[in-house]
Amino acid sequence: MKHASFDKNQLIDYLLLFLLAAVVYGRMLGNDFQGNWDDNWNILFNDTIRSFSMQHIHAAFTSFVIGAYVPLQTLSFMLDHALWGYNPGGFHASSILIHTVNALLIYRLFYRLYADRLLCLAGSAFFLIHPVQVESVAWISDRKTLLAMMFFLLGWEGYCRYRSATAGKARWWAYAASLAFFALSLLSKSIAVIMPGVLLLFDFCFYQGERRLRLLDKIPYVAVAGVIAAVTMIGFSTPEGGRVPYHGGTFLATFYSMLPVFCRYLGMLVWPAKLSAEYAPAIHHSPDGTVAAAALLLSVALIVSVLLYRRDRRLGFWVLFAVAAIFPVSQLIPILTMMADRYLYFPMVGVSALAGSGAVWLRDRVGASHRKVVYVLLLLPFVALSIASFQRAAVWHDSLTLWSDAVAKEPNSDKAWEILAGVYDASGNTVEARRAYERGYKLNPLNAENLQGLGDLYTETGELDQGYIVLKKLLKLRPEYVTGWASLGNNYMKRGNYDEAEKAYLHAHDLQPEAMQVVALLGDLERLRGHLDQSRAYYLQVEARGGRFQDIAYHLACVEAMAGNTEASLKWLEKALERGFNDYDTLSKDPQLSSVRGDPRFAELIRRYFTQ
Repeated sequence: MKHASFDKNQLIDYLLLFLLAAVVYGRMLGNDFQGNWDDNWNILFNDTIRSFSMQHIHAAFTSFVIGAYVPLQTLSFMLDHALWGYNPGGFHASSILIHTVNALLIYRLFYRLYADRLLCLAGSAFFLIHPVQVESVAWISDRKTLLAMMFFLLGWEGYCRYRSATAGKARWWAYAASLAFFALSLLSKSIAVIMPGVLLLFDFCFYQGERRLRLLDKIPYVAVAGVIAAVTMIGFSTPEGGRVPYHGGTFLATFYSMLPVFCRYLGMLVWPAKLSAEYAPAIHHSPDGTVAAAALLLSVALIVSVLLYRRDRRLGFWVLFAVAAIFPVSQLIPILTMMADRYLYFPMVGVSALAGSGAVWLRDRVGASHRKVVYVLLLLPFVALSIASFQRAAVWHDSLTLWSDAVAKEPNSDKAWEILAGVYDASGNTVEARRAYERGYKLNPLNAENLQGLGDLYTETGELDQGYIVLKKLLKLRPEYVTGWASLGNNYMKRGNYDEAEKAYLHAHDLQPEAMQVVALLGDLERLRGHLDQSRAYYLQVEARGGRFQDIAYHLACVEAMAGNTEASLKWLEKALERGFNDYDTLSKDPQLSSVRGDPRFAELIRRYFTQ
């Protein structure tokens, strides 16, 4: 096994990979956040990322984000916020850079194992620009996958150094570094739990040595993996976690349904067409024709893999790696999303090694005089993949482009219709929002998020009875659905039934005391009731938890104005404007601010923050 030394050709290849990444992914710098799909909770509404304070760092390591334990992702968002504020281009630049670094680390790994420039360049380029990789790069909230891969590869590098060294402190420092990077990978995303098994297979396929040592030096990896796996399972068990019952209701239904999904993954690797942010795989309750055909195809793939392994154990390792990497998302432990492009990010390392090996096989089958022709032929699929990824990156420009594409690709996905409806609703397009919500409701009347969105829409448009019926159905289906109770409270409040609204909000607060959105709604309710002291206390509770929201500051300005506290009202109003409150009509007409509107300092604030 060759030591991964550095030479001029590697530098050229690294520059080529950087250039390729810039060309394919550079347009993402103009993309927005996916505010309707996790970027809101991970970034926009996540107060933890606003500074590198000890309090926020502690929060990153002691809390879950949407049911996931991803402290290093949160730390990376802290760094982005420190550098770029809330400029999405900066967050995208960081993701592109990490993905590119991963491609360079894969090049380095391949060079250590094979020392063949064509294999290294073709394999790492395949990993870099394959269209199924676009989701993990373009979706900022999947930064965790990119980080997990980077630390996973660094841990692998450390393990290679440990195995190659003969003795001395350097060998054990390499082992310690490998174990540390493995821990960092797990703190990024639990997918890295596969490393102990991967290293065991790696030893068996690439090294010859004492079998006992191969097992003993994996024990610390298993111990670290066990700790993080336990923490991850706690996150899965939370209301926001991804743990769900078996799809189709039984293990067998999930098993039958996943066979066509695995075949579809194979097809996406070869012909990455009709990629989508959301898929709606059919649920199969019995081994019908589709399931049987999928089983036959997978059996053929298994036979080919076995033959490949027998011919070249080192080449067969990469098939085993891909299988190991897809195993955590194979639904043996059911998770919410059955199929996603991002699930192929880790398996793509094995596929990329096979692609690079295929390029070498083709090169070696022709004479030296024809190799230039072979290189040109090899270039064509990479050009095609680059163009496809460049086009796919444009789909991720904003929430409307992404989810319009998703419902076009997967019209039977109630989840895609539900998110698209939320995008329309947020933009004020209630007509299209209603159409999308109702389409999602027809596809799946039990989708809780869609029921809540539809109920909220009915409430917003004044169709209070219809909203009430939908929200009560939601809460009958999911009695502990916190945001459902908050939505029911909104429905009651809009009716003027403040007592029932208070009961709904307090029940939501009892279910999830840390939900500051519910505390803010209680503040709104007490403000409308004229209970100014109680309203102020609720809003200040949100402020004390780090919720520096423009609306909270504005509502505090209203409370203080209604209480006759002009100085305090103007102070909060200035904070609201500093935080981005820009509703000039509301400032000009809101009767709650009437007591301060005649103050010269109010007019000065308006002149300072509004140019027209």
